[in-house]
Amino acid sequence: MALTSRHLLWLVLFCLLLSISANVYQYRSMATDESHRIVEKDEKNVLPKTTVSDPPISINEQEQEQKSVISKSAERFITFAFIWEDGTYPTRKRQADQYMSESLKRILFASNGSDSKFTASVSDIEVFPRRDDSEHCLVRFQRTLTIDASGYEETSEELVELKFIYQGGRYIVDQMKSLQTSGGV
Repeated sequence: MALTSRHLLWLVLFCLLLSISANVYQYRSMATDESHRIVEKDEKNVLPKTTVSDPPISINEQEQEQKSVISKSAERFITFAFIWEDGTYPTRKRQADQYMSESLKRILFASNGSDSKFTASVSDIEVFPRRDDSEHCLVRFQRTLTIDASGYEETSEELVELKFIYQGGRYIVDQMKSLQTSGGV
């Protein structure tokens, strides 16, 4: 059988028809999949808005890290503010900006020097951050005062509330309040 131009034309038309039908089938299947994808995408956008979930773990980790930083800053402040040794007053007054605000520094380091008649030390520092406000904490510690001339020593339990501010890339104490019923800080 000889291949004529008529047969060749029918063969080309048949291939063209197959190609068109395959393209139409592929287009319809893609359109169906695309609408399904759009529905899934819309459902993903709607679900987070309508469902209530617990806060992400990263927020809790940030809060824990901030509480840890506040606790360490509170311990450093108590150690710095309540330990008095002979001849360290001027140096400590210069370094106070690292631990406390300017207003608190004016209260705790009001004079130009110390008469070096006593020493003070602290021990057993416990920090209790507040749950509702991470920039507040309670600190309980033991303070021991020693009068150098006589050697008399007095130990007392202290409880103070500290309020921090974030300044210069770190937390510093802005306010301090004694929670003791007698005596004072």
